[in-house]
Amino acid sequence: MRIATIDLLKILAIFLVILAHVTLFFLNRDESDVVLCFFRQAGLSGVALFFICSGYFLLNNKHENQANYVIAKIKSIVGVLIFWLLFYYAYDTWWISRFTDVPEINLLNYLNVSKATTEATPLWFIFAIIPLYIFTPLMRHAFKKERAGEILKVVMLMVIIANLTLINAWTEASFHFSLFAFNLLIPFQPEGLICFLIGGYLGLVKPALRPFSVAHIMTLIMAIAALLILAFISSGAGIAIFYGKFYNLLLLITSVGLFLFVVNLNINALPRWVSNVSDSVLGIYLVHNIFVVEVHSVFIHEKLLGSIPGAKSYLYIIAYSLLAFILAYGLCALLKRSKITARIVTL
Repeated sequence: MRIATIDLLKILAIFLVILAHVTLFFLNRDESDVVLCFFRQAGLSGVALFFICSGYFLLNNKHENQANYVIAKIKSIVGVLIFWLLFYYAYDTWWISRFTDVPEINLLNYLNVSKATTEATPLWFIFAIIPLYIFTPLMRHAFKKERAGEILKVVMLMVIIANLTLINAWTEASFHFSLFAFNLLIPFQPEGLICFLIGGYLGLVKPALRPFSVAHIMTLIMAIAALLILAFISSGAGIAIFYGKFYNLLLLITSVGLFLFVVNLNINALPRWVSNVSDSVLGIYLVHNIFVVEVHSVFIHEKLLGSIPGAKSYLYIIAYSLLAFILAYGLCALLKRSKITARIVTL
């Protein structure tokens, strides 16, 4: 069943991710810029939204044979992953290297996107989603309405324990000690797991808010406020302290707030082109770095900014992100015209 507001959320999420990837070039030059930190953290909230939307559907789907469904999905994902890893290796090695210095990385190291920082690095998200697919048949049986209260308590406990990691990071940086044992913290830190479970819970209880009521508007206000606080903290403490930590409480408030605000909008249908874009969201994620070139983008932005007198960096980031989004969608649309090439942008 198609849900119009979820389509909108997916489109918003991928645009925020692209925005964050374009921002990296500028953030590397000034890590204390609050607006740049806001853009970057907004991108992390976009990734969290992807995990929430995935949990919303996967943990509440009605497929009778969960294991076979998940195994089939993983098979298709692995094939697509291999293609794009090889593509970005060739793209970095033989194309991007013509315009800027690209460190030589052998293919075997390149394939490990967690270790090597390359144009294939954004594919970490696809690797992260595979374990969640594997866990789905086990978790799906717990997601029943009569157990919603229990699920909420467990998820809240997981959020609290996972966020102790941030206290460890603070005490380590300030006082050179870590208070909490990693043996306690690590089981609750797999990328996206908590967001995935939150999405499953929201899909189970489907919280309803009257559009533009006080409660509905407050979800958006809380989301923006949490993101602003996160940006201010990041500008002082550094973006790395929160980066990749999708269990961090402020990021969860932002993502869940945005989710609740959008899904409770009174939208029952969208134009066909919006649905088409939504159907291509994961394809856009796979191809967007062809145009963003997150890691080695110096030659792109220096040339463009030099040719646009008086260009404001914040407006430039938004404009370039929008352009990259449009180009990525256009490429997906072209690839989908053939059954053969459609496979490499479909998960």
